[in-house]
Amino acid sequence: MNYILLLYLLSISAGAFNIGNNPKEKNTHPKTSVLNTNHRKSAVRRILELRYDDSYPFINPSINAISSVKGLAHFYQKLYELKTGEIKRVSIVQIGDSHIQPDLISREVRSGLQDFFGDAGRGLVFPYQIARTNAPLDIKSSTTTRWQPSNISQLHARSARGISGFSLSRLNGAGNISLSLRPDINSNEQSFDYIKLFLGSGQWSVNTIGTRPNSYSVDQSAITDFTTKEITLDGPVNGFNIRSSGSRPYFFGASLEKKNASGVLLHTIGVNGARYEQYNKEPMFWKQLPALNADLYILSLGTNEAYYNNMTEDLYINQVAETLTKIKTINSKASILITTTAESFKNGRTNPMIERLNLALKFYCNKMGIPVWDLFEITGGSGSSKEWLKSNLMQADKIHYQRKAYSMQGALLFDAIANGYNQYLDSQQSSPSEPLSISIDDLKTANK
Repeated sequence: MNYILLLYLLSISAGAFNIGNNPKEKNTHPKTSVLNTNHRKSAVRRILELRYDDSYPFINPSINAISSVKGLAHFYQKLYELKTGEIKRVSIVQIGDSHIQPDLISREVRSGLQDFFGDAGRGLVFPYQIARTNAPLDIKSSTTTRWQPSNISQLHARSARGISGFSLSRLNGAGNISLSLRPDINSNEQSFDYIKLFLGSGQWSVNTIGTRPNSYSVDQSAITDFTTKEITLDGPVNGFNIRSSGSRPYFFGASLEKKNASGVLLHTIGVNGARYEQYNKEPMFWKQLPALNADLYILSLGTNEAYYNNMTEDLYINQVAETLTKIKTINSKASILITTTAESFKNGRTNPMIERLNLALKFYCNKMGIPVWDLFEITGGSGSSKEWLKSNLMQADKIHYQRKAYSMQGALLFDAIANGYNQYLDSQQSSPSEPLSISIDDLKTANK
């Protein structure tokens, strides 16, 4: 299937990702809130506290903006409704590779948005240590049984990979998992009172960890496929132990939330070595993704595509387009933000394919009206990886960045999102408009 052609047809027939730029478009959705005169006092509640406060000559904060930012109008409207108390929850999903798996970029965005709009919980987590891979700093996991890990970047995996891009499975016998949260980026204790589990079939028992521990039973014995199970806890806790008595248990992840709290959830999905193509080919991932109810998807991939010897610009864009089509099939109104990838090395030299793929991506997104955050140019563009290396901000492999560097990139991303939100408030006060979106019918028609 030619996904580039499909999305291009959508951009012509349905407005695609271009939002609020047709002055003749009538407002056919009167229930949607706009910043009218009665709300202008609320509109002055702009995000004033930005997060990037470093100074490196090769980083250019003056161009730290999102292109085609009108494409985020649906997301920004949701944030405004959250701030004014009209809704209780806004959900964000960031999908990426090894730059995203440690959650260092995402946590900066999560912290900034939750500080301003409210904390609805930690979001999606996975027991990375049990899968024998690197984990976010605030996740601790262990087990007394041996699990078989799998992830979407593996070439010949025998197990389905779910919402986290990972899975844990056992061929036979019971298995147990212990997972808890450490303090967050601001050294605050984290807690949750609601768990959304992504599990396989069988009998499961859940014991919470914290000041108010309790036990809960999950009966998945009648389930022949993999599904979600939601548990409302008796009170806030900071961890849980889960045990399966099934013959072949599967664990894909859990979303840890605060059920009655108003605020933002930011779910991080990152897998070392992952590419767009690998996410696209995993059916279980796309089956479980709708359960996160995302208002915004942030796509942060491209580094591994630039190392793939058979990659071309056309092939790359078609894989990106396929991902976009799958997301719009889940929720045609959801906003999408694509980030370019920062420069890195290959075979001891700066990798020229990164710039080529980034240029192709920006050209395509500009044509389609898809919002782009250009991390590549903001962090110095061509040749910048040498400067990051000289400043001790890159790791020894010259592909990955140091913790401080990822935190800086996350702070820049938050600032770009925050400035876009402030611009949205200003534009809606002067000339409110209704976001356009792709519908499922549009997708079916274009596919024909």
